[in-house]
Amino acid sequence: MKKGFTLSEVLITLGIVGVVAVLTIPAVMKNYKNRLYTAQLRKAYAQISDAAQAIMNDEHCPNFYETRAGAATSCTNANKGECQKGSGYFLNKYFKTVKKNCNKNLKSLCVSVGNNGSPTANDSYKDLNGNNAGTLSGDYCIQTTNGAAICAVYDNGVTSLNIDINGPSSPNVTGRDVFWMDILPSGLVVDHQNAGVKPNPANCGNGSSAGCLTRIIEAGWKMEY
Repeated sequence: MKKGFTLSEVLITLGIVGVVAVLTIPAVMKNYKNRLYTAQLRKAYAQISDAAQAIMNDEHCPNFYETRAGAATSCTNANKGECQKGSGYFLNKYFKTVKKNCNKNLKSLCVSVGNNGSPTANDSYKDLNGNNAGTLSGDYCIQTTNGAAICAVYDNGVTSLNIDINGPSSPNVTGRDVFWMDILPSGLVVDHQNAGVKPNPANCGNGSSAGCLTRIIEAGWKMEY
């Protein structure tokens, strides 16, 4: 009667385990990272939604664009967050920040993809296909205490936000950790719309993050791509 495994049986078993690990670990890691990005996105989305409703309640305005946030940014000292209206006022008043006015042209960056911590021509995001997708930008940018970088711009009567949910941390890819949102007059936060046209979720990550938020929400807050 056999009392143990032979060396060949042990080696065969280890080989099978190794093959299974090679095939499954990458998928497990991708699923884990996607769930992490989704959780961070959901938190950022909730913070922006709460902030929009908060300023409307504080100023007794049923329309976000009747508040001090719904206008072009005006500051007496932008670097200190002393802003009287617009995105600068909204981001400093209703978010906890660790960096203020940290646009790409300043040394105190919200996000730097470059190795030396300074903005360079290579400081850009990628889309899901690995193509250049530009940089994080806006009229006013902050980095929040939870690490997210938010840049807001008021253009054509709409406040849009470029958001890197984990700041300078990788992967710096649109649709993964970079998203683009608009605030509607009702205070509802939605996927970025071009001239009021809702983005096609199928285009998520093709050059920008427009459509990605919708795709994730429609999937029940899951990143299934």
